[in-house]
Amino acid sequence: MTDAVLSADKHLFSLKKFDIIVATGFKEVHLSPLAENSKAAASASFRLLQIDLACPDPLNQYLVADNALIHDLMNDKSGKYAYIVFQNLTDGMTKGYINLLEILAKRDKDEYNDFQVQRLAGLLLTELLHQHWQKISKSRSNFPRKNVRHANRDTQSGAIMTYLTQKNGQVSLKEAAEYFGYQATYFSRLCRKLFATDFVHLRRNIRINLAEDQLLLTNKKLEEIADELGYQDLSSFSKAFAESTGLSPSKYRKKYTLNQINT
Repeated sequence: MTDAVLSADKHLFSLKKFDIIVATGFKEVHLSPLAENSKAAASASFRLLQIDLACPDPLNQYLVADNALIHDLMNDKSGKYAYIVFQNLTDGMTKGYINLLEILAKRDKDEYNDFQVQRLAGLLLTELLHQHWQKISKSRSNFPRKNVRHANRDTQSGAIMTYLTQKNGQVSLKEAAEYFGYQATYFSRLCRKLFATDFVHLRRNIRINLAEDQLLLTNKKLEEIADELGYQDLSSFSKAFAESTGLSPSKYRKKYTLNQINT
């Protein structure tokens, strides 16, 4: 309901209003306001619902519409950290499902209530998957990694974005291609097909997204962030960041200053 910071097992995530994370491996979750001043922070609004899904094993369309990204996530048995960030949820459908789930959470538990919760949770996930390519933040998600050779486009793009993000965008086309078992020329064409941009710009976009999170969630100096993300110097980092966001790193941090994180 408010721009926020989510902390889970010592990891921090910046969330915009109405964003949703679907995750596995989270053990402790806390929400705190991402606000420009203490007054705004005091009026921050959150809703945190916990639902135990009784889903088939492996997951199928009995609960959630067919989509490899969600199915890979929910069928993952590795126990590792994995999550998908959904954003741009402006049509009201997801909010409507969450409103109903909140009402049901306040009722006395019985088999009818549980049946409704299970079905509504499945419908919520299915709504998130509707036109999901416009909603999923691939650079801010961490998808289960797997062999992508014979996977569909959603799984391929998720795995590639996760790998590049974990490398802070500091990996060559050849290195990334070899990691996934492809020739560089083929991998280059695959990236353009999946992301409608070339590998260089894909890597650049990831570094800018990572920089945004560093500026919002840490007190690191700009020079330190630039170095971690592989920029030659602060000047080149500032220029690339301003071209992408319209603000210099220092102005971006000042505009979205995080005054208070209660975790």
